Amino acid sequence: MATLGIDEFFKRYQKKLALSPPSAIVGQTREIKLSRQAGNTFEAVDYFNVIRTSSIVVVGYQESRYINKLGLDEQTRLFKTLFQGPVCSIITSRGNDLPAAMVKLCEQQGIPVFGSELDDSDLLDNTRYYLSHALAEHSDEHGVYIEVYSVGVFIIGDSGVGKSELALALIARGHRLISDDITRFSRIYPDVIDGRSPDLLTDFMEVRGLGIVNIRAMFGANSLKRNKALRLIINMVQLTSDNSDQFDRLGNTINTRNILGLEIPEVTLPVAPGRNLAVIVEAAARNHLLNMNGYNAAEDFIERQHQAINRNQK
Repeated sequence: MATLGIDEFFKRYQKKLALSPPSAIVGQTREIKLSRQAGNTFEAVDYFNVIRTSSIVVVGYQESRYINKLGLDEQTRLFKTLFQGPVCSIITSRGNDLPAAMVKLCEQQGIPVFGSELDDSDLLDNTRYYLSHALAEHSDEHGVYIEVYSVGVFIIGDSGVGKSELALALIARGHRLISDDITRFSRIYPDVIDGRSPDLLTDFMEVRGLGIVNIRAMFGANSLKRNKALRLIINMVQLTSDNSDQFDRLGNTINTRNILGLEIPEVTLPVAPGRNLAVIVEAAARNHLLNMNGYNAAEDFIERQHQAINRNQK
């Protein structure tokens, strides 16, 4: 389970979330986390709720109004119930401060209270966005990641098969590089895997015969993209006499590869002299977009065959 310390959270997101320093220097070693375990499910951040608690608790207008209507004893009972959950920090949105007695009670429990200049929804949405990336499951995979016609395409294959050369050809045709050699994938939502380059490798590619090249310097900033959701995998396989009959000719078989628990469509691309692989990958990306919109060329062709057979039989 990925975690993020309170002190690191404040350093990273103080400006982005317009946070004021904590009410007291307490709980700095506490860790923000989320849980998907059965019977112990909680979010990384959510509004103040003693029934469904979260790691970071946001106090907005409605929550502040409700808390301030209660008497001191009721407030104390409410917060003591909250403390039984996984809460490790409280953030109040603009103009929605907690009663001083409750801030002191939080400090006694080692729970820092931050204030933010953001409104309720902006504070919650932005915090969720940043933590979804910071706490996401991740995996480093070997291959080249590139955006082709708005589709995140991950190109894999044995060493020396021509992954970087293919990516370079695609970049020259106007598509955008995300990462070469190593791509870090993170599952930021239940059905979304985001891929990006490790900081050290950003902008660079290794091309056999040329060595290290700087894509930004060669093609400009427009040839690069920071991150992209993974939608398609291209598996490059050297075409030989032994495997020539193993490739799908019709295209009605959908193969997938499991990345971080999600099944991602995979196309096996035979590599042979004279094949324009960049054009084939472009076609694969366009075909994937058609599939996402409900159109399958193989099914369309088979249906046309059936209609022709039925006409001939009549």
